[in-house]
Amino acid sequence: MAGTGRKKKYIFLKVCILLVFLMVLAGAALYTAATYFRIQSISYEGTDRYTDAELTEYIFGDIGAVNLLKLKYDLKDRPKVEIPFIETYEINLEYPDKVHVVLYEKSIVAYVIYKESYMYFDKDGIVVETSNELVADVPLVDGLEFDSIVLYCPLPVGSAEVFNTILDLSQNLQKYEIAVDKIHFNDDLSIVLYIGDVCVNLGMGDLISEKLHELKQMESSLKGLSGVLHMENYSEGTQFITFKKNNRDN
Repeated sequence: MAGTGRKKKYIFLKVCILLVFLMVLAGAALYTAATYFRIQSISYEGTDRYTDAELTEYIFGDIGAVNLLKLKYDLKDRPKVEIPFIETYEINLEYPDKVHVVLYEKSIVAYVIYKESYMYFDKDGIVVETSNELVADVPLVDGLEFDSIVLYCPLPVGSAEVFNTILDLSQNLQKYEIAVDKIHFNDDLSIVLYIGDVCVNLGMGDLISEKLHELKQMESSLKGLSGVLHMENYSEGTQFITFKKNNRDN
């Protein structure tokens, strides 16, 4: 009986030692996971609209206690957050301690002001963002009236002709990389572009691509000038264009 008791104690001791060893091993594994895979850097590409700190707050919140393994687990069920002016993003885990995020901006070509909000639309005339934030280097379109504007719907300009003119104008400004401050529609729907101190009278919505091609060729010579560039009488073959300086430049 005594021998059996000693044998049980020996087995119990071995089990205890094994449990302690497993606990130490598990603790070491947890410590390694918490330290070795602790996120040391998060980098971003694809947008200049936000600082890295702002993007980290948007996407990850309090990242201080997060490591790469936990983040991988969390991302399985975590929906992507909505970030103004960002279409989507991809999170790439670079083991053991780095995260790289690629962001894809919404395609924005211009904006209108509606009920004191900035309504941004893309090259297809779809309103893709509404914000109180004014984005630099995006032109304002004014002179048009809107009864209502709905996010993710086409601009409700009331006329297919005007809508197509806006698209043609927006796409060609993007094509020729012409930066304008404002696009104005007069009551007769003739178009005026404002580029710094130069006012460009484009006239009606015909020959938009040809006119903007000519404007691109003159862009460098217009820098520093103030006046009106008349392109409303431009036609293929004649290319009748005149520039009238403001009095202060005479």
